[in-house]
Amino acid sequence: MTAAAAADAPAVEVVELVGNPRVGSRTRALADLVVRSLGETVAADGRGAPDGIRLGVPVVIELGEAVGVTFGARVARASAPVEDPFGVVRRARLLVVATPTYKATYSGLLKLFLDQLSQGDLAGVVAVPVAIAGAPAHRDAVAAALRDLLVELGADVPAPAVALLESEVADQEEHVSRWVGTYAAALGLGSPAEPVRAGAPTR
Repeated sequence: MTAAAAADAPAVEVVELVGNPRVGSRTRALADLVVRSLGETVAADGRGAPDGIRLGVPVVIELGEAVGVTFGARVARASAPVEDPFGVVRRARLLVVATPTYKATYSGLLKLFLDQLSQGDLAGVVAVPVAIAGAPAHRDAVAAALRDLLVELGADVPAPAVALLESEVADQEEHVSRWVGTYAAALGLGSPAEPVRAGAPTR
């Protein structure tokens, strides 16, 4: 794609929804990396997406900031409220939903937010579940549960979750690069990758 064509290409609205109660978490960093890597794949020479699609600047909603939650007596207030965060999520075309794993599933904060959406509210949205877990069984459980929740809300989830173990976070760039190379085309954001070798990890 030429520079002029890229500038004229329609921008995909990208939203990162981070369900970690702690702002600036590893969960947020992993979501940022996924979006950045997808953007680099789309922009790379020879790997442009179909019809000249390009990714817009992501809107990041950290639920630790946008939602006032407390486990004590003090009243919690949103420190950085996002105007109509539900509308922002509904209007997304690419929605990256990231969560830590609590008790083998996504965070209660993320559930609290997504429970405010109705079935079908995410129709037309391509969603990417992102998770960090401590054990393989928990990783698989949270990836499946988050995918099912997003599908229930109407989202298209055409690729497996980016689900890393805590022990893999240090090498997250390698894991995300492999995932993007394998699944960007399934998201409609890149050319098909070379076939993954038998036995090669995709998480």
